[in-house]
This record gives sequence, structure tokens and C-alpha cells, in this order.
Amino acid sequence: MNRHKQICGCTPSCDTVAVEKSASVSGFNILAKNSDRETDECQNLKFFPAEDHAKGETVKCTYIEVPQVEHTYAMIGSQPWWIWGFEMGINEHGVCIGNEADWSEIPAQKEEALLGMDLLRLGLERGRTAYQAMHVIIDHLEKYGQGGGCAYQNPDDNYHNTFMIADSEAMWLLETVDRHWAAKRITGIYPISNLYTIGTDFDECSEGLVDYAVANGLHDPRRTFDFSKSFVLLNTRTLSGYPREQRAHEIIRSFGNRKYTGEDMWTILRDHFEGSMLEPRWGAAATLAAGICMHGCEPGPCQSAATMVTEYRKPDFKMTKFVYWASMAPPCSSFAMPFFNIGYIPEAMGRGTNKYSEDSFWWKAKRLQVDVEADHPKYSQWIKDERRYLDALFHQASERALQAADMLLAQGNEKSAEELLRGCTDECFEKANASMDMLIEKIEADIKENGTDVFRVKNHLAFIEKTGLPIPV
Repeated sequence: MNRHKQICGCTPSCDTVAVEKSASVSGFNILAKNSDRETDECQNLKFFPAEDHAKGETVKCTYIEVPQVEHTYAMIGSQPWWIWGFEMGINEHGVCIGNEADWSEIPAQKEEALLGMDLLRLGLERGRTAYQAMHVIIDHLEKYGQGGGCAYQNPDDNYHNTFMIADSEAMWLLETVDRHWAAKRITGIYPISNLYTIGTDFDECSEGLVDYAVANGLHDPRRTFDFSKSFVLLNTRTLSGYPREQRAHEIIRSFGNRKYTGEDMWTILRDHFEGSMLEPRWGAAATLAAGICMHGCEPGPCQSAATMVTEYRKPDFKMTKFVYWASMAPPCSSFAMPFFNIGYIPEAMGRGTNKYSEDSFWWKAKRLQVDVEADHPKYSQWIKDERRYLDALFHQASERALQAADMLLAQGNEKSAEELLRGCTDECFEKANASMDMLIEKIEADIKENGTDVFRVKNHLAFIEKTGLPIPV
């Protein structure tokens, strides 16, 4: 068995943090994730309405068809442009899921099956609770398997999947290897970064899991079974998640002996090892080790394509039971906007492919990212100044809208509550869009006058040729 052939050149990817309600300032769960993908892979944010389906229907996932159910739930999904499934998302019942790639001594399946992103979407479509969604994923994993190319440019990019699954009451971690799995209920704060973390402390597991490890020479029956020790692939690329996971723990320790907020999650997800021995010499695009906030440069040629921070609230009313904060491209160079459980995402956030498009919000965020990387120390400060203003503005607007919507819903006025929340999203989206336009114009004018950092020129020229991105060098 060639156990190492499955490793690809885009290994480092995805960081997730779960904050169980006992550890949060609000007293409600928080789930946060950076989705790290190929640098030109647009990730669209879309709303998918609930649907009824005829008996006997099937649904075409990315590669294979599976039986459809009679009813699928409404969802917000963060969707790579070429994939049926999602990198992360939340459904109308408040079930939120993010997945991560994992590599094991057991090679990932190359034959087309369900992608981890497909399994995630199936869980959102069919699960009313985190636990139910987890078992939807497990049922499909065991029946259909996981496999097929996970990158549109590289059919040999295959991996196993980990899922962090939440609702307003519970949080579960599900780690898989082929069709086997282990799961544990999360307490406290729990960061993960592309490495198995479940050891001997799982709450549930697949039938025959230990025998499977023994049969593959990955467990000694004389010792206590440890999922992560048995299945982890000890390789310098696949272990690149370890510094990121430890960095997340380091940041968490820096918060001190207190509980955590949604703002704390953004601090973690925007990190580039600042203040540590791994801090990039000339900014985020000149890194020795891929950070939690990735910029598509070696040694980890992936970028943070999209970010979510889901903050749960009191479950009195369906419309206001959570806020799904989202940004596009690396979160350090973009702005987080609030979305609510009202079945609405601005259309521009759902447009885009692997080529630059003027009408794609993702590509606008990508353009701003690449502009900032022309002189990261200089331009990142311009971003921080604008973001500080917008973050305060958007959080105030969101809280006012939620409080007013709760009052309207208590009076039975659902239509006005929905209009109010939609107006809040639109206002934040328009302000973020205007700020991005302003910064792009300002930075590109400065680049034309002062040029690009020489070590980024080759990268920028190649990206312009590949995608049609209209930026100066």
C-alpha cells in the first residue's frame, strides 16, 4: 500500500474554532471557520430555500447521485463555484457545520464518491439538530464513502474529512477515516487545524473501528486505542496544521482567564503568527509557515477563501436565533457582514467562477487582497483603520436590528421584522462594498506611483494572466 501518494501540493487548509456556550460571554454557542482553498477558487455565499421532493427522486452531488428525501431545509451555504456541497453553512433550524481536510496513514479514496463538502450539505439539508445532522453525515459516509478530486485543478487532491457541527444547544466533532469515524461532544473552547484531535475520549465511533486499525497495522491491542495516534499521517506537509492549531491555543491563552466572544474568533482567524518566531518578514504574503489567515504563498499555496463566525442567540424566535457573520477572501483584508435567518443573501455574493468578474463580490474582495499584498505592511494598516470603523458600525447596526426585530416578532409582526433584518444586511453590504471600492482605487493609485514589492511581482503577474484580474504591478 502506497500510503503517502495522496498528498498534494495544496495541503495546508482550514482552521475552525468551536466555543461551547459555557465558555462564551453571551452564554450561547459560537462556531467560527476559515475556509482555505485554491487561490483562484471563488467561494460564493448563497441562500438555498426549503424544498419538497417527489418520492423516488435522487439528487446529483458533485460526482454521484444519492436518494433524495421528501423535504430539505432552507440553508445559507458557502460554496466553491464548481462543487455541489458547501465548505460551511447553516440551516433554518440553526444547525451550522464546517468541514476540514485530514490526512491519514489510510490513503483517501480517489474513486468518485461524496466529497466532504457534499456530506456537509446533506447534513444541513436533512438535520434539525447538530446530533441529527452528524448522523446524516455518518449514514451517507458509511453507505457511499468519501472520495474523488477535492480541487478542481487537481483530481489527485484527495482527503478524509473532519466536521465541526453545532446548534444552539450542542456542539459535536466528527472525525473520519475512509468509512470509519469517531465523534465527541465539545465543551469549552476547541480549535482544530487539519489534524485529528480525538484521542481516547470519543463518545461514539463506527462499528469495528478498533479492528480496522489493528488490521491496518495502526493499533497495538495491548494499548488503549487512540484515534488520532492510530490514523494521523506523520508528514511535514500534513502536519502543517499543528503550528496553526498551537497558535490558536496560544492566542486563546493570551485572552486570559475569561470567557470568549465572536470578536475573539476574528482575532484568531485573522492571525499571521504576529509577535512570534514565525511572524512573516515582510507581511502576510511572505511567510515561512502557512498561518491561520492564509494568503496563497509557499509553503502553503492555499488562501483563506471565505470566513464565517456564527453567533447563536436566545431561541425565542426563528428569525433572530443566530447571526451568521461572513467575509470573503482572507479575513484580514476584508469586512465581516451580518446575515440572518430570513432567507436572504445579496445576489452579488453568489456570483463568480475561477475567472475575474466585475459583478462578483468575491472577486472584488480577492482584488483588494492582492492589492494589499503589493506592500502588506503599508496597505494592511489602511485596511485595519477602515475595518475598525466598519466593525463597530456593523455590530451596532446588527444589535439594534435584532432587538427591534425581537420586539416586532413578539407582537406577531413577522413581515416588518424580516424587512428590518434585510435592511440591516443591505446597509452593511452596501457600506462594505463602498469601502472596498474606495480602498481598491486608493491602493492601486499608490501602486502605480510606487510599484509593488519585488518579491510579489512574479506572483501577481502569473495571477493576472491566469484569472484576468485587472490590477497594476
